[in-house]
Amino acid sequence: MHLPTPPSKRSFARLPLAAALALGLSACGGGGGAAGLAAPAATATAQGAHKLSGAVVDAPIAFASVVITTGAPLGQPGAVTVGTATSDAAGAYTVVLNLPGDNSPVFANATATQPNGTQVKLAAYIGPANAITAAELTAREIPNLVISQVTTAALAVYQKLNGGSYAALTPAAYAALLSQHHDDILPIAAAVQAVTDGLCATPAGFVDTESMAEQIANQSSLAGTAAGTSTTATASSLLQSGCDSEMRNLTQSIGANGTWSPQLDQGDVNQSGVTVIAAGSYTLQGLITPTGLSAAAPASAPVGTAQPVLFNDTTVSVSATGQISSTDGKVSGSVTGSYLTLSLTDAGGATYTFAGKAGLLPAAALGGTSAAGYALRAGATTQSLSRFDAVLVAAAAQPVWTAFNGLPNPHDDGVACPAGSFGVRLEGNGSEAGGIRLGSCVTGLAAGLSLAQSAAMPGDDEYHAAAQALGFNPFTLAVAGGAAPLPFVLSGAATLPGTAAPAGVAGTAYYVMGANELVFSTPAAGVGLFTMDENPLDRLEQSQHPGEDH
Repeated sequence: MHLPTPPSKRSFARLPLAAALALGLSACGGGGGAAGLAAPAATATAQGAHKLSGAVVDAPIAFASVVITTGAPLGQPGAVTVGTATSDAAGAYTVVLNLPGDNSPVFANATATQPNGTQVKLAAYIGPANAITAAELTAREIPNLVISQVTTAALAVYQKLNGGSYAALTPAAYAALLSQHHDDILPIAAAVQAVTDGLCATPAGFVDTESMAEQIANQSSLAGTAAGTSTTATASSLLQSGCDSEMRNLTQSIGANGTWSPQLDQGDVNQSGVTVIAAGSYTLQGLITPTGLSAAAPASAPVGTAQPVLFNDTTVSVSATGQISSTDGKVSGSVTGSYLTLSLTDAGGATYTFAGKAGLLPAAALGGTSAAGYALRAGATTQSLSRFDAVLVAAAAQPVWTAFNGLPNPHDDGVACPAGSFGVRLEGNGSEAGGIRLGSCVTGLAAGLSLAQSAAMPGDDEYHAAAQALGFNPFTLAVAGGAAPLPFVLSGAATLPGTAAPAGVAGTAYYVMGANELVFSTPAAGVGLFTMDENPLDRLEQSQHPGEDH
């Protein structure tokens, strides 16, 4: 997929996924590099109408159909068209909307035919109609998000959970969907990208990418529902042999990509002008995880065996206008609502740029102090794809890992655990760990975490239904950094099942407080990511108003 270039200046977000409406729509295609977006703009026209301009981007997509609907995505029961346009030869378009004054959900839809004949149909939820009409839609107020395989997959999961109805879809419901079904959305999004980019053959009976996404969701047993076939196994079966390696790497590359990563994380709830990160001085502690994958070829086998890099800067500040900087010059960026961009220089002089989301850490995890702490989750905006998981905390802040033990976990995905611990489903992504699903019981320790196999949920390889059950020996994660400790970043030796080594691969596991993934690094094969659906470790609020997003 071609990637829009994120804006370098600060922007303001006031409505959920508004960028998808005024940005541009990004469909997929093979080859090529990043494509720049035409600056989106929206101006009021007649009463009740808004004119929006943007671009359909895939280096670019000319003459694509752009349709804005209320009630449901295009072509589904209850959908009402409120604006249409066709992109020009350069992919640019302008659409005039006439929105109702109620809270009907609004969707942006894009359809196009790939050169190989594949019918691409993508959709995104962009918020309630009355919030869109009340907002001041300008280029400065729209973050760089797009209609994508991720938004299409998220809506496919939503319709399965809600019997095909979108009547109850709100920004808060959408944010909860992303958090609670992260591991269902990823493989569906990977399947959409694999077919659209021509990496895998279209399945029998294929109509378009949106209906394929819904087919995978509807035939799957989603996380937290009755036992059955997972979305990963369903997608693998639908796409048939020869596509598993592409799926393994796509699930990793999507989460490490600065365009798609923010769409996977929390959603774009209406921040009502409230900045998530308060102005002040902070320490930034985190982990940079190179994937070895390229944005130009996101399903290609990783090149090299780059290992995770610890990052620590004690001189970071955030201004009242959301500008991020550090006195040593190694950190710069901006934050708007929950959306952030960062430029980092590590201790070895390597530079990285990321885009992602920020969320509030539970106060109990910081010892109940009055100073707020934040978890940052981001993907690279360059061709070399990487993840950045970090915390932004006061200089004197210390983690309280035992605080997670007492928190409820209503989304444990069937991972039953003894008292004093909580269940976490770990879903593997990447060439070494892709498709490996493990049930883990997690216990907070005084200075870290312990993880043990859940007896109630044997592990499995979801790409090989007949393979033996998988498991792992207990391991402990302690403070990383050695002589220069990073108390919010944990690491430890672990042996976990791999795609070619069911008995286990020796490596190092890492976890950053608030992250929704466990990083697993092996000397010979680089890194894999074991992602998680919402649980006490990674449940974050998006603003200073607890409960707003869930």
